[in-house]
Amino acid sequence: MEKLNRTPIIIASVIFAIGLWLTVNLGFDYTTTKDIPIVLENLEQNVALREPPPEKIRARVRGEGWKLLGMKLGGDTKYMVDLGNERSTVNVRTTANLSDRLRIPSDIEIAELEPAEFTIELEQMSDKRLPIEPVVEVTFRDGFSKVGPVSTNPDSVIVRGAGSLLEKLDSWKTVPVELRDIREPVRKTVKLSDSLSQIVSIEHQTTELSFDVQPIAEKTISGMEIEVEGVPANREVVIIPPRIDLVIRGGINQLAAIEDDDFTARIHYRDLLADTSGRVTAQIEGPDDVRIVQRSPESQQYVIRRSQ
Repeated sequence: MEKLNRTPIIIASVIFAIGLWLTVNLGFDYTTTKDIPIVLENLEQNVALREPPPEKIRARVRGEGWKLLGMKLGGDTKYMVDLGNERSTVNVRTTANLSDRLRIPSDIEIAELEPAEFTIELEQMSDKRLPIEPVVEVTFRDGFSKVGPVSTNPDSVIVRGAGSLLEKLDSWKTVPVELRDIREPVRKTVKLSDSLSQIVSIEHQTTELSFDVQPIAEKTISGMEIEVEGVPANREVVIIPPRIDLVIRGGINQLAAIEDDDFTARIHYRDLLADTSGRVTAQIEGPDDVRIVQRSPESQQYVIRRSQ
């Protein structure tokens, strides 16, 4: 005789028991809390929010278990604030005009709303063109490096919002971008930040980020003459030695285009007067994104004497 498989019977019994328990217990009244999203409607086109409004209010509600469960699971519960014809500060008492503002089943009782009130700051809409600031973190494969700045196309964006807010903004960032093991030029479409999306709008949502990447190389610039600036007419300065050698590092194509006279070495006379050691270090000026990895000698001696 085959052994009876009781598993389906046990499962059915458990489901029946749970259903019976829910039917009995959810018929009672309960109190619970629910976060209800705040929705702003009928905001005039030429009016802007000065600050982000509260995202939600917390309601303590009471009602039959089945109704509360449906409200918890449902997505239609909202707290509506009508901003039609409003142009300045709006003070909202959350318990006022509940029948118009709160979209909730009629047989659910509201015991408490938190906060009891909040303020919405409005002002005239304005716009401002802001440069786009790329937020990018890059690591390069060994032997490669970025050459030149990171650029964006378009390089600016028109932002619309409250004038007092726009006055505080100097740029508009992209979302953070991480690039790893880079060994070739980069061209990538990235999104613009939406951190203020509740209170401002932007004319476009993306920009193309790009920068050059080249193999790293080194180049020597030899015998660069050191200039002395600001020497009075009755003085002359002798720099010992009068020339300096540099070893620079950058992209291989970048270094190929650099000439020796793209760099200058300068010492100012006032620095000599302030020195007490007898040695000074020349200030080197040259192209951006080229790194000086060695200078010889590191510093110079000098002699100040009355001119003949």
